[in-house]
Amino acid sequence: MADAKPTSMVVDVRPGDRLDLQGGLVTVELVQKSGQLARLRVTAPREVSIKKVSGSSHQACSDLHS
Repeated sequence: MADAKPTSMVVDVRPGDRLDLQGGLVTVELVQKSGQLARLRVTAPREVSIKKVSGSSHQACSDLHS
């Protein structure tokens, strides 16, 4: 799987819209949008690592599973 090309997609969403990943195992929902800030809800099994990455630096800011 190391040779697999990454998949990406750009979508327009509204509050309440949800993206299902891995057949619904992981979901990302737009909860609220205000100006340049969007609040997302990420739902995943505990064994899936969820990290917030800030801006273009791509350095992890926080591990959200605790």
